Amino acid sequence: MTIGGILARLLMCLALVFGTWNPSGYCFLDWVRSSGPSLAEKAAATFAILTLYLLFVRIAHASLGRPGIAASVSVMLAATFSLSELDLIDLGQPRTRTYLLLTYTALLLAIGILWSLFKERALGQSNYLNPPP
Repeated sequence: MTIGGILARLLMCLALVFGTWNPSGYCFLDWVRSSGPSLAEKAAATFAILTLYLLFVRIAHASLGRPGIAASVSVMLAATFSLSELDLIDLGQPRTRTYLLLTYTALLLAIGILWSLFKERALGQSNYLNPPP
């Protein structure tokens, strides 16, 4: 697991989450609502995105479990409130809260994927063979 591999997985999760929806107006949901693409194109893109989400969420849940997810969310909330107390972010702005939620969702997926790879390399334990929850 190199720095490049970590960054690639992080960017992939950020692209998936922010590409699905973001408040800027350049996202998958706005593309689906537009009248340009055909129904077949919309259906194929929707199937691909749903498949990626199911895969990423399944891997993250299998590798982290409920305690790992709770710990990750706790660290993210502590970081958010610390940054707010230092006046580096303004939680009163809805746009700030939206971008933080999207970023933390992508980070949680990336942490789950990276933790899965770490466990596989360090312990030889694969999450792909475990039954789904």
